[in-house]
Amino acid sequence: MIVVSQAALPLENESDDIAASTRAALAEGFELLSLPVALMATEEVTPALAGLAARAPRTPAVWVGTIPEEAVYRAVYAQLRAKNVWLVNDPEAHLDVFEFDRAYPRLADLTARTVVITAVEQVAAAVAEVGLPAFLKGALLSRKHSGWAACVAHDVAEAEALAAALLRRRYLSRGRVLVRELLPLRRFEVPASDFPIGREYRVFLLGGEVLAHGYYWPYTGDWAHLSADEEAAMLAVARAAASRLATPLVSVDIGQLERGDWAVIEVGDPQFSGLSFIPPRVLWAALARRLAAWR
Repeated sequence: MIVVSQAALPLENESDDIAASTRAALAEGFELLSLPVALMATEEVTPALAGLAARAPRTPAVWVGTIPEEAVYRAVYAQLRAKNVWLVNDPEAHLDVFEFDRAYPRLADLTARTVVITAVEQVAAAVAEVGLPAFLKGALLSRKHSGWAACVAHDVAEAEALAAALLRRRYLSRGRVLVRELLPLRRFEVPASDFPIGREYRVFLLGGEVLAHGYYWPYTGDWAHLSADEEAAMLAVARAAASRLATPLVSVDIGQLERGDWAVIEVGDPQFSGLSFIPPRVLWAALARRLAAWR
């Protein structure tokens, strides 16, 4: 088993998820294959992997790094496959979960109503379908880091402004914006953020089996702790979502609604998803066990 890591060496940064995952993978017996921390172009892939020897038998691999452009992911996958090293998620599987508009048709009844647009002129019709207030994000990422006002529109004019900002940032949108129903999540105010946090959890799964899970937000309180029944209900939704997707290794973010049930917030590729409060050693120990038997 190989961990394809973009962590800066040596692995000393305690707050860096990529370094933490790489340390945990090595502790669980994964072989390290390092990629440049900033891998930006396809022409950088061949020299980066030139020293990798061909493997027999077929060897599974998990990439841990920053979100690559589609062409870079495809190039890394092809170069590894030529050496009989296989990333768990092939390029289509990777895109199917990281670009949420590709996953949405399979998850529509488990998540917020969503309309995909490619131009500001389409915003009014999208808002009419999902209602106001609406949550806007790129096909790949949202602007949560910029606060509530960077994500939530209360009228069409605000929605158009948010959509325009997302379309200007290709690394967030890849040319598509998702106009989404604002789910009635249980929310809590924290002094450190103007973004009200929810009772949300991140779950990593391989082949539909839960590997590890943890609270999503970087702030915790009494609300972060789940009863056994709540945990079972939350994980059931995560498994249901994963079962509908063809992607083997998937992350599913689950949030609790005000009425107490659970909804899918987002899905992603764990190779490029933050750990939140997921313990790295727990995750990578489970990955090692599953990959030993996984086909």
